Amino acid sequence: MAKNTAVIDPQSSCLTLINVYEVEPEKQADLAKVLSESTENTIRHQPGFLSVCIHSSLDGKKIVNYAQWASKEHFEAFMRRPETQEQLKKFAGLATSVMPSLYTVSAVHAE
Repeated sequence: MAKNTAVIDPQSSCLTLINVYEVEPEKQADLAKVLSESTENTIRHQPGFLSVCIHSSLDGKKIVNYAQWASKEHFEAFMRRPETQEQLKKFAGLATSVMPSLYTVSAVHAE
């Protein structure tokens, strides 16, 4: 996997977390900032971390966090950390709902 970039590849064995946060429009920028700062300062330094992409919806009502981890085991170890649980509570406190799901990439179509 290339450094400093997200690579979406169905041949990769990485685990993908897609987390959809519903937010009040006045909190969207705050949540995007907190997610980005936490990723830069802490999350990206965890074993197995590959990438995070943070997307803000144009209507101001959603943030989508697309994260890639080297394996499910790496992700689960990250989730077991007490510090991770504290961060997740902080993120959830800015959202009206949080919908995380784990994925593998089935196909990519691009020009």
